[in-house]
Amino acid sequence: MFTGIIEALGRVKGWRKDGRGDPPLLEIASPRITRQLKAGASLAVNGVCLTVVKKKGTSVFFNVSEETCKRSTFGQLMPGQSVHLERPLKAGGRIEGHFVLGHADGVGRICKTVVKGKEKSFQIAFPPSLGPWFVEKGSVAVDGVSLTVGKVSKNAFWVHLTPYTIRYTRFKDYKAGRKVNLEGDLLAKLARKWGLVLKP
Repeated sequence: MFTGIIEALGRVKGWRKDGRGDPPLLEIASPRITRQLKAGASLAVNGVCLTVVKKKGTSVFFNVSEETCKRSTFGQLMPGQSVHLERPLKAGGRIEGHFVLGHADGVGRICKTVVKGKEKSFQIAFPPSLGPWFVEKGSVAVDGVSLTVGKVSKNAFWVHLTPYTIRYTRFKDYKAGRKVNLEGDLLAKLARKWGLVLKP
């Protein structure tokens, strides 16, 4: 369980095959945070919960399944790219964002960006199947960052970023056409499951 508040940025070092038939290993370096991790620990990488399988220096390694690559942007990660990192929520800790499971629902695409002064807004298109999870003034995790949903249309929604969020995430470099990991609000999912909202 995470909160969508990014602790640090990491850098993709590359992909490796271990030769035993296991899923490929993703190597990520982040001196600020990896020193505190060990094998078996969980870490959200761009909003996707992964398990550390080994550690070497300031790098940690994760097995990434085919399913994870299908549901996220991981199949497009290249060496040198930076990623958002967050460790799991501690029991009794403060919840600054919203409950984020680290299970990407799918991939969205930034279709429009608007910059006004030091603020930046994205319009993000999403697959039709994810529509029920995005409600105006609800929460969404975009590449692991907890954001508030703005205006929602049939197949896209807006998010509006404050200067602080832009400064401490990779969002300052995001442009139209970029694909992002999306995780809908857990509360919206539970409400739908319990029949508390109408079907679309």
